[in-house]
Amino acid sequence: MTEFKTPSGGGGPHTLVITDDGSTIWFTMQMGDRIGKLDTKSGAIREYRTSGGPYGIALDKAGNVWFCRMGDDKLGRLDPRTERMSELDMGRGSLPRRMAASPDGSLWVTLYGNGRLAHVDPAQMKVVRQYPLPGGNAGPYAVTVDGAGNVWANEINTDTIVRLDPKSGDMRVVKLPSSNVGIRKMIVDAAGRLWYMGSHNGRLGVVQ
Repeated sequence: MTEFKTPSGGGGPHTLVITDDGSTIWFTMQMGDRIGKLDTKSGAIREYRTSGGPYGIALDKAGNVWFCRMGDDKLGRLDPRTERMSELDMGRGSLPRRMAASPDGSLWVTLYGNGRLAHVDPAQMKVVRQYPLPGGNAGPYAVTVDGAGNVWANEINTDTIVRLDPKSGDMRVVKLPSSNVGIRKMIVDAAGRLWYMGSHNGRLGVVQ
């Protein structure tokens, strides 16, 4: 096991994403208001200052680094080639929390503050549409996209998971078998099964 210390000495490393070639790990530093870049070969880390308690993170097809600036109600974008930062306003009180990249190159973001799921076009730097989720203001938290392009997001306050078909707009709600689950991360495996971690009740679950 190898540990890597951030140059700033802390910052609360939170969420990470790995480039397709495995050469770089990008991660958010929630407490330090920074984005970090780890070179997996050399172990060197570089930090980029931002604000809003950066949380969820994803990469677009152009290689840009997107992250949720939850405290600022904005998304941030870092162009690694120019090191230029830009931002996208998600609306007052939206509290963007986590995000996921879709096979078509678009991004999906959970808006924890208003109970919605946002669809973002990264190339145009704009919000395509916001979808109110069935639970109302029930704390959308984790989000992932399967190989067919279906979007999965959990509502942490109601112990439910919602599957959205972006083509039709149809939503299906899955009620979890236990209570106070506290899903903070979900992922779809190669067989199309959705796996989630219950950080509140200490259970690992799967939706088939």
